[in-house]
Amino acid sequence: MVGDGCVSGGGAAGGVLYGRAREVAAIDRVLDRVRAGAGGGVLILRGEAGIGKTALLDHAEAQAAGLRVLRGGGVEAEAGVPFAALHLLFGGIPGGVDELPAAQAAALRAALGLARPRPEDRLLVGLAVLSLLARPDETPLVCLIDDAQWLDQESADALFFAARRTASRPIVFLIATRDDRSRTGLPELRLDGLDDDDARRLLDDLGADREHSTDREHSHDRELSDGLVREARGNPLALAAFAEAGSGRLARVPAEFGRAVRELDEPVRLLLAAVAADETGEPGVVVRAARDLGVPLDALEAAEESGLVSVTRTSIGFRHPLARAAAYQGVPVTRRIAVHRALAAVHARAGDADLRVRHLAAAALGTDETVAAELESAADDIGHDGIGHDGAGHDGIGHDGAGHHGAGHHGGPAVAAFAYERAARLAGEPAVRARRLAAAAEAELAAGNPEKARTLADEAARSGDAETRARAELVRAGVEAEHGVPEAAARLLMERARDHSEPEIRTRLLEEAVLHAWACGDRDTAVRARELLAGIAGPTNGLAEALGALLDDDVAEARRVLAGLPQDGTAGDERLHLLAAEVALLAGDDDAAAEASARLVARCRERGTPGPVPRGLAVQAWARLFHGAHDEARALARDAIEAAEAAGQRQQAAARRQQAAGRIVQAQASQAQASQARASQAQASQARAVQARQAAMEGDEVRCRALSADGGGGVGDALGLLALGLGRPEDALEHLRDARPDTPGPPGVLALADTVEAAVAAGRPTAGADAMARLEAFARDAGHAWADGVASRCRALLTADPAEAERHFDLALAAHREGGRPFERARTELLYGEWLRRSRRRAQARARLKAALEIFERLGAVPWAERARGELRAAGQGVRTSGSDDVPGRLTAQEMQVVRLAMTGATNRQIAARLRLSHRTVAYHLYKAFPKLGVASRAELHRHVPAEVPVGTASGPVGTASGPVGTASGPLGTASGRVRTASVPVGSASAGRAGADRTA
Repeated sequence: MVGDGCVSGGGAAGGVLYGRAREVAAIDRVLDRVRAGAGGGVLILRGEAGIGKTALLDHAEAQAAGLRVLRGGGVEAEAGVPFAALHLLFGGIPGGVDELPAAQAAALRAALGLARPRPEDRLLVGLAVLSLLARPDETPLVCLIDDAQWLDQESADALFFAARRTASRPIVFLIATRDDRSRTGLPELRLDGLDDDDARRLLDDLGADREHSTDREHSHDRELSDGLVREARGNPLALAAFAEAGSGRLARVPAEFGRAVRELDEPVRLLLAAVAADETGEPGVVVRAARDLGVPLDALEAAEESGLVSVTRTSIGFRHPLARAAAYQGVPVTRRIAVHRALAAVHARAGDADLRVRHLAAAALGTDETVAAELESAADDIGHDGIGHDGAGHDGIGHDGAGHHGAGHHGGPAVAAFAYERAARLAGEPAVRARRLAAAAEAELAAGNPEKARTLADEAARSGDAETRARAELVRAGVEAEHGVPEAAARLLMERARDHSEPEIRTRLLEEAVLHAWACGDRDTAVRARELLAGIAGPTNGLAEALGALLDDDVAEARRVLAGLPQDGTAGDERLHLLAAEVALLAGDDDAAAEASARLVARCRERGTPGPVPRGLAVQAWARLFHGAHDEARALARDAIEAAEAAGQRQQAAARRQQAAGRIVQAQASQAQASQARASQAQASQARAVQARQAAMEGDEVRCRALSADGGGGVGDALGLLALGLGRPEDALEHLRDARPDTPGPPGVLALADTVEAAVAAGRPTAGADAMARLEAFARDAGHAWADGVASRCRALLTADPAEAERHFDLALAAHREGGRPFERARTELLYGEWLRRSRRRAQARARLKAALEIFERLGAVPWAERARGELRAAGQGVRTSGSDDVPGRLTAQEMQVVRLAMTGATNRQIAARLRLSHRTVAYHLYKAFPKLGVASRAELHRHVPAEVPVGTASGPVGTASGPVGTASGPLGTASGRVRTASVPVGSASAGRAGADRTA
């Protein structure tokens, strides 16, 4: 029999079916029915070649435990032979034929060639088949028929006769057929192509076999993977064929496609091979390659007339994805090599390095230093716009710019990794091979594939010289950092530095140790590594110098050093840009931090170096939060977490491939998955710190504590701010004592101000003295108006002399008026107002408190707004409460629309349809509106919202000072819709959110 699922079956890899849950469930129901004695059934599986019908029959056979299974099908070459399929199905004389009624037995014997057939036997054969398969004294039977489109007519008549009569009999027919057979009137399942996500997962798992191959033409970079998914159009067998072609093996394809290709003239076959090998679908590319191969232009017309390809003025492609595999295999290997060389030349002339590299690699066999040198040169050319030797954005050992670089152009590091590794496999000299493997490891690390990077680094270290071994060690350290344990990376590099005598190598390893120690807040290790660096003569890396200045609490010097480092526009300075952005944030320059991080993220996404993206997005989120753009900050933090999770998913896929390829066992795979989860957590830590501080500002205690439980920078800061806002200064001091302002994390300086305020509020002003001194030093060095304002405010709190305190408050307000950090300005207004009220200057106090209240309400800082309202009441000002009818002053226009519709009883999805929003966005608007209205559920809305309320009033339309969604700082769409909902008890600070989601 010939089936159309030639590798595990369509949609299957390693026994796993992708994208077939509906079909599997239908088959399982039929099997369960017959197993339970409730009667049989029939199901026709219909779809194109390679779509996965055979895989579903395989699944049915595997699930038929305790049942009899009979499997057969059609054979194209025997489609005209009467009863050929029945003969194959029963394998000669079936048992039990003698027990059939005489007429049926005679008819079946004749059908199987054991007696002379008679025309009237056709109906009796169908009855005989039904009687034979459904004998009541035997176990229920599952009859699996594949390739029914090739059944001979006589066998088809008999089998379908039996299949229509299974409802009350213990037999199940599952029949797979192509689209080219007439309808049967029986229940059918139509198999469509896999969706893109399932296709990528299948391609990813099929890639496990290619881990053993030296020809990794189909590298798993996303750009190439997407191209294969598009080309396959959801056909699983086509995906398998493309994957096998990438491994150097010939994929098996249905015979009719191969026959159609073989019937063509050689020039036409060669042109079709060029179309199959080409990845662009552009006629011009194919025509130019064909010209280089000596193929006449009229071959294109013949190819189109064959019906295998479709040609337009702008595109050329195969009508069926399996025809592509057949065309590629339709010429000898020497001609395939010629095709790839011709395509490489075309792409070289067009300046497309990625495609040139892929075709060069496909054109090589065995050891070939000529092609290897071309591949290495191509990767080096890409590398001038790419990564550095450590895979993280630095020059090679020795700081002289020598050595090779990784990639960063069009899919960058993934392409360079492929080229370097392919060049290594083609090399004859072990040292050259090791050097290229080290370069491949660096590029894999930069591409977000740490497990593959580690494998290549280990291989390079076994036969490389001292420099190559050092590069391998840097990659191993980078892998530890990617797995969320930068402290292990720092320790590893310090240990390895002792093993090297070359000063340049030792310097490089120690510099990287400083960077990794700084990243995890291990100040002591960073200081030790820096001290060891000081004892080595020669130039040092500017990044390490900048971090050294930060270790000395000299932010200004750190910025000066970073500003003086060369920024030549290559991806080799990505980590420089990341550190510059983080240092700008630490220095309080929010605008510079936002600009640098946005530029960094754009560069990384363009070049395919995902590593710095989560931290870059987190810097942007901090900057927008400090600017008061809370919706943007929330969306950016969510983006950062998603980017970190995506990196973890890529690494998990790599671990699955290695396990499937037999390179690691289950225990190692589980350990890798744990490391990847830890890495995602570490990558997302600063983004969660943003979310935690925002929750603290808004008084969402449940969410703040949940985020703080995840760990990461800013945890003590966020809990301290939360306690301070909720009027618990002693608790705030306890949390802030755990905060480390001298470690990486933007809230560090603000924790100093929070400490001063908490100490004063707790009646222990001396507890804030040290924080005050450090805060004033920071403000003096940083030179930012907002920092001067915060420092003056805190000095006012600690000053006993009323005139001096007032002077400091006035200085603080004057500084805040120059702009920056509205939340800090509102706190200054609040504290000044409280001080004025206690000084019995109530009129002046009201002005300050009203200004504070306006900002707090705009930012959604609920506990701070309530505190301002309380102070206003104490100052003699009648103010609305959170339950008053001044709804327009508290809701945006969008929130008001959503609330009004919610009052009608509409669900979130109904509201979303009415307003053309996503249901998650509706839930978010309710989550924001409930605390403003002082309600915890929809049922309470009628008590707090008037029947008719105008919108777009005092609080302003969407896009107020809190920042319009989708500004230049980040393309955010409906940022709020991305907030993940959580289960929160009603009555908590975030109960509004729970109520908002409850009726989605």
